[in-house]
Amino acid sequence: MKHAASLMALLLGLLAPAWAADEVASAPAAAAPARPIFIGQPGDAPVQVAFAWLADRVADEHGLFEYQKLDIRQGGKGEVVSSVDLALVMDGLLDDAVKSQRYQLKLSFVDNRWQIDAARQDWTCRRGGKAWTQRPCK
Repeated sequence: MKHAASLMALLLGLLAPAWAADEVASAPAAAAPARPIFIGQPGDAPVQVAFAWLADRVADEHGLFEYQKLDIRQGGKGEVVSSVDLALVMDGLLDDAVKSQRYQLKLSFVDNRWQIDAARQDWTCRRGGKAWTQRPCK
């Protein structure tokens, strides 16, 4: 048991960073910044960045699609917009179970580029009404 404790102390000493343990304990825990999902090109508008990320989800490699209507809505707040919410809805899907599919994106302007920070996908089912769900349609 004594050897196990000294071995553990040795391993912790090898893995520990250069600062002292009491400094780590007294420092507040800082969350690491979230990595963006996708980063656009300089000069791209938020809708261009969103469409670039969603391109293979919106159409196939030939540019063909299987929905009747595509709706893109973008909203921001304030005079100088540095973050936007964007929703892309594909309605009238040619699917027996799924009526509509929606992507909701949060974008921010960092280092002169728009980036997608968060994304959510949900659907409306043909059976069951008009509510959006993240559960598979049957």
